[in-house]
Amino acid sequence: MTNGPGPVPPYPPAQSKATATALRAIFLTITAISCGFLACLPLLHLAVRRRRAMDWVFFWTATAASLASFATIGTLSEKNPWTDVALLTVIALVPLVGVHYLVADLALARAEGAPGYPSYATTVPYPPPHQPAPPQPQPQPQPPVDYNPYRTPPPPAPQAPAPPQPPAPPHQPRINQVRAELDELSDLLRKQEGGQ
Repeated sequence: MTNGPGPVPPYPPAQSKATATALRAIFLTITAISCGFLACLPLLHLAVRRRRAMDWVFFWTATAASLASFATIGTLSEKNPWTDVALLTVIALVPLVGVHYLVADLALARAEGAPGYPSYATTVPYPPPHQPAPPQPQPQPQPPVDYNPYRTPPPPAPQAPAPPQPPAPPHQPRINQVRAELDELSDLLRKQEGGQ
């Protein structure tokens, strides 16, 4: 277990100042022209770039508020008080999303090290991510619970005697010798019987 900050999440490559300004203008114009109906687009752009859970919460909240407000305005009559609430929500959504998007996008540009801003690596005192972690001490093996260094080991268990080996098969020359002896013996017996 190490103490201290973890590795810094990687950011996408920094945009040029002109590209960043053009994107900000486009997203804010889309939000204003659509009267808040597309207010979720700048928040989606921000959530994809920053990769933070809170940005995704803002995106889904703005999407739900926009859709619910326009659905309420389109379905209820003008005399219903919920229509007024929905209209106020749509009107408030445009500046709220615009201000949040501008503040967060400018902070992200500073963090990425866009031209004209200090680099993210110079503002945060983290160690470089390519340095290896210091070696961790290895745990020493623990002796068993019933370990006694003065106890004598038990004698080895007696081994069972090996089973007897079967006799080796006779060789071919030995069989021929036995046949020859048996033939001589049978001839000898015939001669003796014939002589009696």
